[in-house]
Amino acid sequence: MKVPFIDLSSSEKFLSSKIKKAIENVIRRKDFILGKEVKEFEENFSKYIGCRYTVGVCSGSSGLFLALKALDISSNDYVITTPFTFTATAEVILHCNAKVIFVDIDKDTYNISVEETENALKKFGNKVKAVIPVHLYGQPCNMQDLLKVCKEYNIKIVEDAAQAHGAIFRFKNGSEIIEKKVGSIGEIGCFSFYPTKNLGCYGDGGAVTTNDEKLYQKLLRLRNHGRVEHYLYQEIGYNSRLDNLQAAILLVKLNYLDKLNKERQKIAQIYTQELKNVGDIVTPYVAENVTHVYHLYVIKTSYRDKLKEFLKLHNIGCAVQYDIPLHLQPAYKGLYETVSSLKNSEITSRKVLSLPIYPGLKETQIEYVINTIKKFFKNLKK
Repeated sequence: MKVPFIDLSSSEKFLSSKIKKAIENVIRRKDFILGKEVKEFEENFSKYIGCRYTVGVCSGSSGLFLALKALDISSNDYVITTPFTFTATAEVILHCNAKVIFVDIDKDTYNISVEETENALKKFGNKVKAVIPVHLYGQPCNMQDLLKVCKEYNIKIVEDAAQAHGAIFRFKNGSEIIEKKVGSIGEIGCFSFYPTKNLGCYGDGGAVTTNDEKLYQKLLRLRNHGRVEHYLYQEIGYNSRLDNLQAAILLVKLNYLDKLNKERQKIAQIYTQELKNVGDIVTPYVAENVTHVYHLYVIKTSYRDKLKEFLKLHNIGCAVQYDIPLHLQPAYKGLYETVSSLKNSEITSRKVLSLPIYPGLKETQIEYVINTIKKFFKNLKK
């Protein structure tokens, strides 16, 4: 049996006719740049996320960059983030000529440590202008405590929600529970619509969300060369627009996002149940006050590299996300500050392994993955 790590064909087969029709409609009208589909998607995505405004952009990376520019992050400013993430999260800070502060991750969720964030704020004080928490693998960060710390130090939160479309954090307010989707909690939320994401288009695409009208208006200008009207430019901007063809695709797929997320959660539940007592495997820890949407299903084991090869030998796709944390990457040498040794990031990076998880993954394939992993650990005992 063969189990690909990701199979976009199986997960989107039932949507193909709807998407084809949406694409053909845009082509027929020759409405390619900031057309009605972009506007409609922005409105629908805002409703889905639970925020006032959405700005469609050309990629998740561009969204992060424009978010920092909208907040006027520039030279001599410091921005806190995690080194256990995709490079885009941190490189945009450097593109703004600002300085990176890497803080360690929580050893259970692998998300940014609120305690370390607070330590960085104590050390660097009012030099820090923002923090970028990453809702890693589809699990929200501890936003309740992070909001409290950021409010105390008067710094902005830019949520990197590139892997967490539809993920929910539940805030405790006395006896009341308030649910909020990621991307609607900080000053700005940033999403990627890369094809493999829970909500993906057919190329690059992204979005920036906010409840602040001034930030919204600035983001609209920044993504379109600083334009306020035809050939009138208020500031130096960028060509970072979401293509209308991609917006048309996203409009179709947004209607099915919750359904597809539930399918991911069902697969994750099976993995967790079947692998919880296998070898030294640590299955994903899920905080009780969040809804995890499992962009990735990531186990942890000291035998990661050997297990990875064993799975590949048995035609099972798997992957390692962030086996070299950003602070150890050559590109970041001498370009960051920290307040600790970042040991959790380094230890975790050597042990994590992502298993196949996507809508359309068959039960027989899931069973094959599980049995193959069990076989690997059984062989270890011999």
